Amino acid sequence: MVRFPLRTWRAASAVARTYNLRPFRVLLEEATLYRKYGLDYHAYHHYRLYEPGRSLEAKGRYLPYGGSRSNSLWTLLNPPRYWSLYDNKLIFNRFFAALGLPLARILAVYDQRSAHMADGYSSGTVEQLAGRLAKVGADGFVVKPVQGIQGHRILVFAGPANDAAGMFETLAGERYDAAGIIAFAADTAELVAQNPGADPHGFLVEERVRPHPELAAFIGPTLCTVRFQTLIARDGSPRILAAVFKLQPGTSGVDHLLHGAVGCWVDVNTGTLGRGRTRVNDEYTTTIPGTDRSFVGYRLPAWEEARLLALEAAAAFPWARSIGWDIGISDRGPVLIEGNERWSTSLIQLPAPEGLFTGELKAVVDQLKGCAS
Repeated sequence: MVRFPLRTWRAASAVARTYNLRPFRVLLEEATLYRKYGLDYHAYHHYRLYEPGRSLEAKGRYLPYGGSRSNSLWTLLNPPRYWSLYDNKLIFNRFFAALGLPLARILAVYDQRSAHMADGYSSGTVEQLAGRLAKVGADGFVVKPVQGIQGHRILVFAGPANDAAGMFETLAGERYDAAGIIAFAADTAELVAQNPGADPHGFLVEERVRPHPELAAFIGPTLCTVRFQTLIARDGSPRILAAVFKLQPGTSGVDHLLHGAVGCWVDVNTGTLGRGRTRVNDEYTTTIPGTDRSFVGYRLPAWEEARLLALEAAAAFPWARSIGWDIGISDRGPVLIEGNERWSTSLIQLPAPEGLFTGELKAVVDQLKGCAS
């Protein structure tokens, strides 16, 4: 009980020293933003709302950092009856692939409870999975939970190990056979904690989508995706509200801010990267982690195609009004990786020059609230 007020006071004191203010003035603004706009301590500091030069109204345009207020927003924009289309990656893949959109091919489905799906590639035993991987694993593959979240329990494999039959190597050089993959996926504590109510059993084996050669040369072998935040406007047309590139150097294979990625602001019109933010530091960053190379000004390849794919995906199911799409710019063009109906307000706003809750988004939310009342 004592730690949170102490942390709040210390953070307010640090801001006050930086900007030559009194700590109580900082605390008063925090309290006002919370009372008037629902922006809590985390939003105040992570969105750098203490920076001078912006009005209280401008600061109030930031969406809440999480919690019940974010849940209310997601439920209003994307009714829970539609969530399974995005939560369940098998359903997601089959629906959007059937529309002709580019997605990663599903190579196998593993679930020990249902190994006899009418698809020819499901497995429910170690032996069945091992046999399937022997057929499809030569070019690498990705293992991910069917109802995963926040990049937990994902493995990205480069291909088979050269000196051990049935063994496969991840991008980072870790080795797993079928039994090891099943054991890795069985550790579902993070999934259960972060996605209550989701089925933690079962995982997919998907083809490994490789990054565009320009991005591979610039960043590395991990497929870094663009988070496009879309909105079905009041006139029924799809729009892009904002875009953030999740820059993940190294060989982790997972481009999530919780796993060390940098969220870089993207100019929606040109695909040019602006400055970025991470989860571990409130300061802006402009260089690829571990290097002195700046990413600011870098123009993402195939940008117009990626932008159009986001709009096409949004229009495919307009009853979900606002989805956060992860689109990988690959060696074969943009690929739709996943859609998030409970999208991260912080990811899309951390590097943003201003809050997202304005213009058409606010108008849509106000309209939906009016219909619900």
